[in-house]
Amino acid sequence: MAERRPEQEERAALVKSLVSTAARRGRSGYLDLPEVPVTWAFEAGLPDPATFPIDALARISEQVLRDDSALGLQYGGGYHGSVVYGFEGLRALLAERTRALDGRDVGLRELMLTSGGVQALTATCQAFLDPGDSFAVEAPTWDAILSAARTTGAEAVAIPLDDEGMRVDLLEQQLPELARRGKPLKLVYTIDTFHTPTGVCLSLDRRRQLIELAREWNFVILEDNVYGDLRYDGFPIPSMFSLDDSGLVIKVDSFSKTLAPALRIGWVTGHADAIAALAAVRGDLGVSQWIARVVAGFLREGLYAPHLEAINALYRRKRDLAIRALREHCSEWLSWTEPDGGFFLWLEANEAIDGRQVLRHAIARGVVCRPGERFFGDGEQGRQFFRLAFVTVPEAEIERGIRVLGEALRASVRGAARTAP
Repeated sequence: MAERRPEQEERAALVKSLVSTAARRGRSGYLDLPEVPVTWAFEAGLPDPATFPIDALARISEQVLRDDSALGLQYGGGYHGSVVYGFEGLRALLAERTRALDGRDVGLRELMLTSGGVQALTATCQAFLDPGDSFAVEAPTWDAILSAARTTGAEAVAIPLDDEGMRVDLLEQQLPELARRGKPLKLVYTIDTFHTPTGVCLSLDRRRQLIELAREWNFVILEDNVYGDLRYDGFPIPSMFSLDDSGLVIKVDSFSKTLAPALRIGWVTGHADAIAALAAVRGDLGVSQWIARVVAGFLREGLYAPHLEAINALYRRKRDLAIRALREHCSEWLSWTEPDGGFFLWLEANEAIDGRQVLRHAIARGVVCRPGERFFGDGEQGRQFFRLAFVTVPEAEIERGIRVLGEALRASVRGAARTAP
């Protein structure tokens, strides 16, 4: 990398002096890695490109352009809130899907299209959190929610989890103290089905307990369900949205993990007043009317169910390959979860391993995982953990990549030589 000239350094310093507090607290979006070739990218939660339904999307896209371009290439019409809320045709199809999966009748004003799941999370934080408010998250959790909530000035309350998900009993213990301090809980964020990074699911009993607490203490539950369709084993657990009759549960879904991330089509479902609050704070003119019509066509033609079946079969094989490889090459140093779905394996290195060294040795060998501390916010917590995304790497390369990860672990044994190959 070329060195910066003095005038470039001066300009960079000036720009940094002008950025907001929120920008200083946030992350750049880039993982700080040396510029070396990555052969086995176990780092990001990206679907396998081989699963993208290119032919169908191309055909339906052309059809929309030829037959519906007058509206499909506009911002949207004024009817049914189609600019901010999104294309009503897709919303109607998603309402039908909600009725089938969750047993809930929802109207067009109770469902809004978003730019993936992330915009739904950000809008919910902006709509319900003020400076000094308290919000609860699982520990560990996806760092995007921490960034979104902290821009509002709210304060995070970390709740540990176990094999049944968030420890709702520990959350309940904190509620009276938060209220006494004048900072009653306003929002709970949970990835209750195939949690990232751990892969666990919140049990049915705990889902019901959390809803009861929301009713008693008047807080919103933000249910992140973006991995809900990616089940490989076991039986589905009812969503909290399906169990709720209080209007306090807001559910987030997305096609990013199942169809393609670049479509940028997610959706949020909840009480009409809650969705109106999200619509009031979003700062754009809605998602692409064109792409929303393409996705609607994909659903209307009945293509989504067989597509899900095919990708779940592929990802089940990949998960099983990754677990077998971990047992063979890494079990001396690692323990891990074996999730029934989702994209991730949550790896914990034992005390023989120097967690600070693992990624350095792995990256030097062409393997990258996401460091565990990214899921605990600031500080050193999570240093012995790593998230391994098994879906992106080709099937033929999974075992080889995890074997190389095992070599990196061996090089990271405490007291071993510190030089990378």
